[in-house]
Amino acid sequence: MKINIDVDDSLQQDMITIHCREITDEILELQRLLSQKQTGGQKISAYIDDTEYYVDVKTILFLEADGNYISVHTAKSIYRVRQKLYELEELLPRDFLRVSKSTIVNTELIASIKKNITGASEISFRNSTKKTYASRNYIKALIEIMDEKRLKR
Repeated sequence: MKINIDVDDSLQQDMITIHCREITDEILELQRLLSQKQTGGQKISAYIDDTEYYVDVKTILFLEADGNYISVHTAKSIYRVRQKLYELEELLPRDFLRVSKSTIVNTELIASIKKNITGASEISFRNSTKKTYASRNYIKALIEIMDEKRLKR
């Protein structure tokens, strides 16, 4: 494997691109490690009442649209942010996945998925009693990602 580093001061943010002949387990592992490294210290600014908190992305269970705000759920708290869900979806690391029009979940913290063929499937999280739901349009992608994570461990 050959590694190149190109310095370009015109970039607005750092970018990593992997060029390969085929996607191998080694390439997927490299991508996973880079994604984990990116989330290492990433925080988002969120509010409870008038107090601003810096929430570690790794602690977020899920985010859901709630009127003019986005509710950010951790195991112990619910914060609010004013950004749009699609804006947060672009900022969050690869472990976060949209599971309905109004919800994004942290796939690393999912404990179980109770499938429902006719309606929304219930998602439970590790070390929390909180639950959210995945719509029928999004559940297939979530199941595939969870199976992929299970096989890699």
